Amino acid sequence: MVAITIGLIVTAAVSTLFVSTKRNYLEQDRQAKMQENARFALNFLTYDLRLSGYYGCLDEVNSETVNNAVSAGLFLNVLYPVEGLNNATGTWYPSANTTLPTSIVANTDAIVLRMASPSSSVQVDSPMPNTSAQIKVDSVAGLSVGDIVMLSDCASADVFQITSVQTSSLHLGHNSGSGTPGNSTQQLSKRYSPPAKVLKFTTRTYFIRNNSSGIPSLFRQDNAGAAEELITGVDQMQLTYGKDTDVPPDKIPNIYLAAGQAGLQTPAEWSRVRTVRIGLLVRTPSESGGDKDAHTETWNLNGYTAAAYTDNNRRRMFHVTVNMRNL
Repeated sequence: MVAITIGLIVTAAVSTLFVSTKRNYLEQDRQAKMQENARFALNFLTYDLRLSGYYGCLDEVNSETVNNAVSAGLFLNVLYPVEGLNNATGTWYPSANTTLPTSIVANTDAIVLRMASPSSSVQVDSPMPNTSAQIKVDSVAGLSVGDIVMLSDCASADVFQITSVQTSSLHLGHNSGSGTPGNSTQQLSKRYSPPAKVLKFTTRTYFIRNNSSGIPSLFRQDNAGAAEELITGVDQMQLTYGKDTDVPPDKIPNIYLAAGQAGLQTPAEWSRVRTVRIGLLVRTPSESGGDKDAHTETWNLNGYTAAAYTDNNRRRMFHVTVNMRNL
């Protein structure tokens, strides 16, 4: 009888230890996946923030240097390399466009980044005979009808949609009246010559939306295409922008403001943005076991306070400040 009792005690102790060890392992695994998701989310955002405003060798973007031939809405407003949306309030700054990302989670921020891709460039091979002529390039590899591209030299740039690709003669067409969104004109701003380059142009929007399982997640949308889910379990994104207020400017931010806040509304004010401070609130991919805790904690991301959550997910805030290299 004593032996049986001792055996039962040992069995119970081993079972308790096993259950506790498994629970700890699962919790550590959830925490590790949460941190990995946060790292990937910040990597995506950081890479594109550093690339935004890259327009080939063109140093400064303004209405005199960039001609947009595309029939465009929000996604091709090329004069603004970066735009911000604060708390899904309905207005992008500085363009004042009111087109919201589809199903954006309330009270979350979004950001639009515009850039040419340095890995997709081909070089103009001979001077254009006139501004509406096809463009002779040294290669058409990676280019397709419908692509939005930027034709850029070190003095100016044109953005247009490719309407024809001649693989034998290596010519790119840019007619009007076809394609989506299509070109509003066939005329470019000038006759381009070597060594001008043609680069794919992208407007990339980052925002928070619930995925098909109802979990808030980080989504990315390129141009006017379908949004894709990047990272699951991103509850909140809050962004502030580092503005250089010195006269003359020294490219060092003196103050951080939210999009649309006084001092960060007009194109002139946004031209002083030098950095972006990202705040993410990321949850574990699944709830912790056991009874739900009485959650009372709140979360402060870049000045925005997120209320306590009622589920049993663990959460953590992640912050990073990114320098905008091309602004």
